[in-house]
Amino acid sequence: MTETKGAWSLLVGMTLLWLGVAWDGQWHVDVGPDTFFTAPHLMFYAGSGLIGLTSLAVVLTTTRRGETPADGIVHITRFRAPVAFLVSGLGAAGHLVYGATDLWWHTVYGFDILELTPSHIGLQLAMQTESAGVALAFLTLRARPAGRWGLAAAGALFMASAEISFDGKILGVPVSLLGVGGATAWVIGLVVGAGLGWRWLAATGAAFLALLGATMFFPPFATRVYADAIDLRLRDNAVNESIVGTAMPYLLPLIFAFAAGAVWLARRRNLLPRWAMLSVGAVAAPAVAVQSALFGRSAEGTPLFPLLLTVLAGAGLCWFGWQNAALLRAPRPEAAR
Repeated sequence: MTETKGAWSLLVGMTLLWLGVAWDGQWHVDVGPDTFFTAPHLMFYAGSGLIGLTSLAVVLTTTRRGETPADGIVHITRFRAPVAFLVSGLGAAGHLVYGATDLWWHTVYGFDILELTPSHIGLQLAMQTESAGVALAFLTLRARPAGRWGLAAAGALFMASAEISFDGKILGVPVSLLGVGGATAWVIGLVVGAGLGWRWLAATGAAFLALLGATMFFPPFATRVYADAIDLRLRDNAVNESIVGTAMPYLLPLIFAFAAGAVWLARRRNLLPRWAMLSVGAVAAPAVAVQSALFGRSAEGTPLFPLLLTVLAGAGLCWFGWQNAALLRAPRPEAAR
């Protein structure tokens, strides 16, 4: 399988994974009882399975071509793996391992009512790793408009995944505040580092808006249809609206519009990319975190400390995303096939 086909296959798998997870969360709230083999579970495991099989196919194809370990190719014993597909493959492998743990959990305890079970935490972090691999896979396809739109969609999925992948607190600061803001900053750095203009930052915001719409519509609809199909009724206190969709940072399109304007201005004034990325990330990440805090994820104590951490995380991850793209953006002939 070529990297072009592989990247699009990863995107399909990640979309199934994301919508399946959103549906599963909706099912827990509006209906409740589930098993490992309920439809929402099968949907997101199918998405993760597609990511894993695609990553394996691309690694085996690259190995068969016998490429040298250069230009984004990692040499692991006899195998040669493109970095993006190595990342997505490791995430899918983690999903498989924690999926087996989740099966054990359901076997021992039956259905679960909390998202913070050990298996769920592992699944969430594996999903974030998979989404990072999908975004990296589209860097080599940026020469074509379709590839640039794929990067925008992959970036939207990465930011959405961060909303549910980080739980707990560090020094009284909810990790979700750092995670969502940091993920946004990383995507901004990745798009700019790929050599794309300000328009593609705006396109990434538009892609997130489309994903938000799908996340708002699909989980409640699928929950009602599936509950009727297996003769279960909704709870009396069912929310009947997407619990994942309503928690997503809906201001992200505006934040990306701001980032697009800032990048346009930085290029006109010939600012160094390092300082431009640090500055944009230091503003974008706190802006996302503020909205997350408004939905009940406020930190303990004074707001100055969590705000400072978020500024530092945003600045660092925006610069890091730019560096990631700079290292991986060198095109290879086979990536355009």
